Amino acid sequence: MFSVLIVDDNPGMAAALYDILVLEGFTTFQASSGAKALEILGDHPMDVLITDVIMPEMDGVELYRRTRQAYPQLITVLMTAYAADELIQRGMSEGIKTVLTKPIDIDFLILLLNAYRKRRDAGMQ
Repeated sequence: MFSVLIVDDNPGMAAALYDILVLEGFTTFQASSGAKALEILGDHPMDVLITDVIMPEMDGVELYRRTRQAYPQLITVLMTAYAADELIQRGMSEGIKTVLTKPIDIDFLILLLNAYRKRRDAGMQ
């Protein structure tokens, strides 16, 4: 099992990604806020967190900060439709490796998730 949590305050975006990833065979969860994502992470182990950067109350970089110590194996991917350069740079300086631009290139996302799964299965985090 390879689990992915999608966090986006745009319910249509989260639902579309959810549906695609489920069809691709990923165990997928979705949340509309950072707070809800933290609840889900507390109940379900995840391999990848895909989070929007710009969200009310808790942005994607803050969510990453709150998860990285509690879930050190969790891979976080930021996604954004806006020029949030300062937030993205801050996230990358803190350890985020991947930032996707909306609209998401679904083929690339699937390749990325499969590569993460292969790495995990090979014991390479």
